Amino acid sequence: MTLTELLPSLRTSLRPPLDPTVWPVTARWAPQGDLLVGGVSMTTLAARHGSPVHVLDEADVRSRCAEYVTAFGPRTVSYSAKAGLTPDTARWIASEGLGGYVTSAAELKTALLAGIPPVHLVLCGRSKSVADLEAAFACGAAIVAGSISEVETLAARAPIGQRVLLRVLPSAGRGRCRYGLPLGTTIALAATKKVLDAPNLVLAGLDCSIGHQLSRFQAFESCLRETMAFGAVIRARFGVTVPALNLGGGHAVAYADGDHEFAVSAFATRIRGMLRLSADRFNIPEPRLTVSPGRAIVARAGLTLHRVNALTTVDGRPTVALDGSVPDCVTTELCAGRHTAYLIGRASQAPRQAGEAMRLPADLVVGDLVAVAGTGAYHHHQETYVGRPPVLGVADGLARTLVRRETLRDLLRRTA
Repeated sequence: MTLTELLPSLRTSLRPPLDPTVWPVTARWAPQGDLLVGGVSMTTLAARHGSPVHVLDEADVRSRCAEYVTAFGPRTVSYSAKAGLTPDTARWIASEGLGGYVTSAAELKTALLAGIPPVHLVLCGRSKSVADLEAAFACGAAIVAGSISEVETLAARAPIGQRVLLRVLPSAGRGRCRYGLPLGTTIALAATKKVLDAPNLVLAGLDCSIGHQLSRFQAFESCLRETMAFGAVIRARFGVTVPALNLGGGHAVAYADGDHEFAVSAFATRIRGMLRLSADRFNIPEPRLTVSPGRAIVARAGLTLHRVNALTTVDGRPTVALDGSVPDCVTTELCAGRHTAYLIGRASQAPRQAGEAMRLPADLVVGDLVAVAGTGAYHHHQETYVGRPPVLGVADGLARTLVRRETLRDLLRRTA
C-alpha cells in the first residue's frame, strides 16, 4: 500500500508526488493540498461520510478492464470476483465485456443481475456448498473441479450438459497453491476420465492458478507448457481435444513507489506466441486462451481515507494509530521533513512497521486525514469486526454509495 497525508500540513509546503502506478488513474492534487479522485474532493467526501471510508475510482476500474480486453480479445477475460464485488462494480465490469469467476451463490447472483451471461460465468473456489452448486446448475454457469471427489459430486448431481473446467496444478504452482489436480500424476488423468465418462458432464477446458503477485512471465509460460502437454496426453489417450485453457490471474500489482506494473499487452503477445509454439510442438489444436484477473483490475482503483486517532512512541519510533484496519503492507512517498513510523489500526495486535521507505510528516497531529492507496482488492470484505467502512464509487465529480457503512445495529443483529 502507499500511505500519504491527504491534507499536507500547513506547516510544510511540500506535497508528495502521486505515483501513477500506485494511485487511481484520476487522482490529482488540487489547490490547498486537497486530493481529487474521480473529480471528487476527498476532504469533502470524508467530512460528509466520515472515516474510515473506502473509495473506488470507476474510471480506473474501466480502464483496467479495457486494457485486458484489448490485449487478449473479446470474451477472453473474466473478473475474479473474490477480489471484491458489488452490484455496481459488477455492472461496470459487465459493460466492459468481462465475464466472471465467482466463488459463491451470492457472487453468482450479483454477476447475473449485472447482466453477465451465464455462458461467461464460472463457479470456482476450493469449497463449494450445495447452495453454490445448485445456483450454478440453475443458470448454466460452468464449474471448476479440482479433485476427483468434486468430479464425482458433479457426475452425481449436475444436470445434462454441465460444463466442467478441470483445475490442474502444474509444478510452477505447487509451492504456492494447494488446490488442483497435480500434473504428471495419475490423479489428473483419472479425474479427466471421470468427466468424459459421465453422460451429464462436458469437459469445457483446463483451468490454472499458480499464485499471486507474480511479476515474471516465465512462471506462466511454464504453466502453459505443462498444461498443453497434458492436453496432448488427453487427446492421445481419449481422443478428445481440450477446447479452452484459462491461465488464471495473479498478475502483480504495484503497491509501492518504484514497483513495476505488470505489462499486460506484452504478456498477452508473449503467451499467445507460446501457445502457438506449444500447439505445434504437441501437434494439437490451439485451445481458446482466457485469463481471470481480480486484484489487477481493482487494486489500484481503490484508496481508503483514515483519521489519525492517536500518536505515541514504541521502541523509540513514532506510532500512528488510525481509525480503521491497517493493511498488511504499507509504504509512503518520501518527502522532506518526514520520518519512519509504525502504524496500528483499531484491531491491530501489534504495530506494523513499514520500514525505511515508510515516511510520514514529522508534524503529524491527531485528526489529520490520511489516504492509503491500493486498497481496491480484498480489503473491504476482509475488514475485522469493528464495523466495516462504506465503499463509495467516484466518477465525473460525483460520489455514489456502493456499500453502506456497517452500523452497531447491524453487528448486534447478527449475534445471538
